[in-house]
Amino acid sequence: MGRPKKNLTATVTAAPKKIQSIDGLFDIATETDIVWDAALRRLYKMSRVYGFNRVETPLAEDMHLYANYYGGNKNKLNSILSFLAAGKQVGVRPSLLPSVLRAYAQGKIYEKMPTSKWVYQGMVTHQHPETLKLSQDLEFGFEVFGTFNHLTEAQVIGVVWEYLQSFGLEGLVLEINNIGTPECQATYQETLQDFLSGKKYQLCDNCNEHLQGRVLNVFRCDNLDCQTIVSEAPAILDFLDEASHKHFTNILEALDELLIPYQLSPTYVAPDGHSKTNVAIKFKHKGQTITIGEGGYHDSLLQSVCGKNFCCFGFTGSLKAVRQVLEMLKVEIGHEQKSDVFLVPLGELASKKSLRLFRDLTVEKVSVYDHFGNLGVKNQLKQAEMFKAPIALIIGQKEAMDEMVILRDVKSGMQEIISYDKIVEEVKKRLGR
Repeated sequence: MGRPKKNLTATVTAAPKKIQSIDGLFDIATETDIVWDAALRRLYKMSRVYGFNRVETPLAEDMHLYANYYGGNKNKLNSILSFLAAGKQVGVRPSLLPSVLRAYAQGKIYEKMPTSKWVYQGMVTHQHPETLKLSQDLEFGFEVFGTFNHLTEAQVIGVVWEYLQSFGLEGLVLEINNIGTPECQATYQETLQDFLSGKKYQLCDNCNEHLQGRVLNVFRCDNLDCQTIVSEAPAILDFLDEASHKHFTNILEALDELLIPYQLSPTYVAPDGHSKTNVAIKFKHKGQTITIGEGGYHDSLLQSVCGKNFCCFGFTGSLKAVRQVLEMLKVEIGHEQKSDVFLVPLGELASKKSLRLFRDLTVEKVSVYDHFGNLGVKNQLKQAEMFKAPIALIIGQKEAMDEMVILRDVKSGMQEIISYDKIVEEVKKRLGR
């Protein structure tokens, strides 16, 4: 009997192609990435302490929003990923602040709350207008709207500073300046333009463009030659009105009360649309500077976005930059997911009992970490230590049948057997509740 003939009509199924993330974009898995986990946990923990409420905005917005926000800045507008949807030109958010301002105005929050304190974070994406390379960041920010004074302003700066200090970072510098009201800026920019007009051939092309628009932007240029020239320019502080001077003195005194060190920087200017107090937090190390974020008053941005004239002050930062600094300094961060109780079920029947125990504990506001898989007791107790749980509750087959639970002190290793109907109260007692 010969060999069976090959089935020439059979189709060969090709292995599916591996799908990778797009170059320039990245994922965040907090379960395995301790740094991202710590950055996000601490952000919202700190925001709750300071009384900021979380706000979430869409990934895409009507392009008219960005056109109003960025004005005539073609480079910014050309960097936005856009597409046609539902008959509208829609843009993927390159920054969260435009959406946050829109959300405040559209929701008419000003009619419900005299003062609003918001915290936000989320992915932002943009495309380099020339290379077309995509870039992504995890942005965060704090914003206050409505009726407030320099003390609330200092609180915004304070929450950001304390958040960054919680990582034990060294080399952080808080730069602060006051560029006055739009009226003060208009007067100063005329003087600055006159000063630079005779030096325009020594300035870069970008700075020469700024001379035709927001002249203050020459202070944001990284070109060393331009920095040398503008360092000799008249100081904007000399052009502030009395109210602006008083406001600046008040905020500096408030920062002194908060024991926040700062560096007066008369040449620092925040992005377009900002006024009065301008702040930046930078990391400086071995000749390298990384800007963590910037902030200030941006009432005019809110008005340009939505036509609403309300006071707003905020700070927008980059968690990607924070991570970069942590890696540069090789800061060690421990696992921050802390549980009151770690459940250790051994076997199917024990797992079912543990499921009920999980529910009973969480109803009493006891945080529980569980694992209903097949890990051995030693591995599970190691996890209990990693998750900083002071108590481990062990249920084996015998305990499950006898309605008993083994309570183990994770640190000392001491353990005792307690009946199921008393275990929840005993756990609360051990936790001091």
